Amino acid sequence: MSYRNRVCIIGNETDMQRILTNLLVNCGYYEPPEERPPYSLDELIGQIEQRTREDGDANDTFLYNMISRHRYGTAEEGTCRLQVTRQACGLYSALFRYDSTNSFQPHEWSALHKQCGYPLIVAQRASEDFMLDKGEVIFSAGQTLDNWNNMCECWVWLMGQYGCGLPPEEAVEHFRDLDQVLRREEYDVNAAELLRSCRQNLESVAYHVSDPDAMREAMQQCVNRQDFVHLSEYHYALAESVLWETEHNHKWFATIDAVLPLL
Repeated sequence: MSYRNRVCIIGNETDMQRILTNLLVNCGYYEPPEERPPYSLDELIGQIEQRTREDGDANDTFLYNMISRHRYGTAEEGTCRLQVTRQACGLYSALFRYDSTNSFQPHEWSALHKQCGYPLIVAQRASEDFMLDKGEVIFSAGQTLDNWNNMCECWVWLMGQYGCGLPPEEAVEHFRDLDQVLRREEYDVNAAELLRSCRQNLESVAYHVSDPDAMREAMQQCVNRQDFVHLSEYHYALAESVLWETEHNHKWFATIDAVLPLL
């Protein structure tokens, strides 16, 4: 059984430096700088890439054992990707992607969340079996929360990107197979309705980050008021946009719009 996972951490540049430092610390790679300023974000990214090249698969850009000092989970070699990006609103995101033969291990990411000063972490997970655990897990303020929204949409995204890249006839067959599962398990949607819901979800996620300047100003106001509840909501909206890759919505919409009339 293969499990697919995507995990996004949101923070400022200092948060990212702390996160990447702890990734190195967790597997004994971190060497504190001597008689010089702390490592920059680019230097830390370079160290992680170097250590991964030395000890991991040539296609990996992070090692799963960097996540936690005490691990049960594993990652399949060649599937581990880490991308640190400065977003248009000024915050940074760290996006981890990996496949595993083990189900998602929330306690390992919870340990990293606490170790790094409680930055918001949002995870998506799914497996080949539609009936197993799927959807989001949120790590916020030291708590681990399951998000029951968009669970099926998450499976469609993680396990097939809406059929993107498949010939139309194969994509249609994929969703017809899914339709049989939905009917057998007495879900209240069919495959076509689920695919339309996927489109609506992408539109909604993209809308909430569509004005980065306004978002930056609103977050600063939250900081000034010490309104950390609403600040966390902005961080969550940004994490969602990263996880669902809404910058590629034109591609996802083209695929969905091509498949829907054939279902």
